[in-house]
Amino acid sequence: MAESGQVIERKDSTIVVRLERQEACAKCRACVAGLESKDMFIEAENLCDADVGDWVNITLEQSRFLKAVIIVYTLPLIAMLIGLFLGYYIFQNEVGALIVGFAFITTAFLTIKLNNKRFNSGKYRPIAEEKIKKDE
Repeated sequence: MAESGQVIERKDSTIVVRLERQEACAKCRACVAGLESKDMFIEAENLCDADVGDWVNITLEQSRFLKAVIIVYTLPLIAMLIGLFLGYYIFQNEVGALIVGFAFITTAFLTIKLNNKRFNSGKYRPIAEEKIKKDE
């Protein structure tokens, strides 16, 4: 999955790149922000030594993308389901199951949030591999 965009800010080892939303993104409408602006901003590892104003190709390995999706979406879902079943088993009613289910999903999201630095260490971050010309 590769996209191209223009560097708008350079940090220590990363850059902020402005990408134009693709047609598939516009049709998705999953985020309200997608309806207001055609630009997206993404932070990427600067492996091509790009400066502000340069155009770069941004890539994210498919396996890393899938791992990130599993961490952010699937783990909380599994935690909630385990909490629901465990809560129903312990309390024998739906209210107890909901309380324990929400406690488990909250714990999953807090665990992800507390490990955010580890996830942002570069393993799950997009990579700017090469500079390109604007026309490419």
